[in-house]
Amino acid sequence: MHFVCGGAFQGKRKWVVETYQLLTKESCCWICGYNDETSEIKEGFSIVVIEGIEALIKKSIDHCVDHQLRSLWQEKITQWLNWENESEENLVILIGTDITQGLVPIEKTERLLRDIVGWCYQDIVQQSIRVDRIWCGISERIK
Repeated sequence: MHFVCGGAFQGKRKWVVETYQLLTKESCCWICGYNDETSEIKEGFSIVVIEGIEALIKKSIDHCVDHQLRSLWQEKITQWLNWENESEENLVILIGTDITQGLVPIEKTERLLRDIVGWCYQDIVQQSIRVDRIWCGISERIK
């Protein structure tokens, strides 16, 4: 699994497309958490990109009790890893916007989201083979 993170509008998607030059709608399964409701991997692809992890986490807040959210996302990570391990050609690329820095939100639900995203990103990084941070379009490999 490859995790790509960075601030909003820092060039994460563009970097992933350029780094994995074969990424087109035909060559990979691209799931966008900002638009799609699910992160289920579709059959027939060996590369899966899941963009907007923080948006998918936010959508799951409405369907879960607070203390269950991290467990739910740990199960998701395990599902992605299991799919990836089915074949040497399978690769999961996760793209997440870092919302854990800056001002602490006033609203309780926004603070909870920030915390859960931070915890989930820690879990993703722990399980990922490679991690890159993108800032101003420049990548920094951190794992």
